[in-house]
Amino acid sequence: MRNPLGFFVDLLRQPLWIHVWVSWLAAINLLSLRFWDEPLAKLVLATFLLSAMLMMALYARYGFEKILGLGHILWLGLLPYLLISIPGAGCGFQSYLIALTVSIGISLAFDVVDVWTYFAGHDRRVQK
Repeated sequence: MRNPLGFFVDLLRQPLWIHVWVSWLAAINLLSLRFWDEPLAKLVLATFLLSAMLMMALYARYGFEKILGLGHILWLGLLPYLLISIPGAGCGFQSYLIALTVSIGISLAFDVVDVWTYFAGHDRRVQK
């Protein structure tokens, strides 16, 4: 088992665009604190924190591998809820939810490809 905090060391070894993207995802999720009066903002933050803990657990077990995309599995449930909540949200919160939804959607697209690639490669290694 690896020290989960090693994730951040390994993250620094990745291309710059990955640092920027991970920082953006953290920032857009933590921006939910700005809308703390909204129950949905609390759900966003809780989902983000649970996802981060899951990702650290995955990192501790597997290292910096494409399987880390599973850490965002909770977003699969959050995303549809965000989408149906956008029309009824106030102006500032609505803009935030749109930016968050787009960000989560893009991240999940990367995650699906990464996890698929990980398991496809893992299956081939097991069969050899």
